[in-house]
Amino acid sequence: MMDASVRKALEEAKEKKALSYEFYDKLLKVVSDLSTKELIKDLMEQKNKHKEIIEQALETGSLENLGLDVSCRWKGLGIGQGVKPEVVTGELTVQDVLLIAIRYEDNSVKYYEDLAEKFKDTPAGDVFFKLASDEACHRNDVQRMYDDIVNLEN
Repeated sequence: MMDASVRKALEEAKEKKALSYEFYDKLLKVVSDLSTKELIKDLMEQKNKHKEIIEQALETGSLENLGLDVSCRWKGLGIGQGVKPEVVTGELTVQDVLLIAIRYEDNSVKYYEDLAEKFKDTPAGDVFFKLASDEACHRNDVQRMYDDIVNLEN
């Protein structure tokens, strides 16, 4: 039986994944660069997959399958600071888009880290830590792409 506070946190996490998906969907519409489009589609796919895994956990009451694709733990370079995650308008450069995405993923990492702290030393805490790591991986991917582009232009 899943603890009510864990269930509530997962419901919110599911909602957050859905909002992330919508955010990237909006971003997709203002981007013309193909490689950036591919990256965004990939992120959307991952958000969707995570949302489904969370839904499954809520249905079954089991935390077992949550946050399993942890392949990296990011080192934040602070590059996304000062970019507001909610602005997606007009003709954005690829850099703009990636900076917004980095900031967005940063916020997600923090969100899950806070939950991991809240449920520390419980199975749910482990799950939220893994979800934070997943988000950190996404952030890393975007960061790498940003660095590549900046290096190309300098």
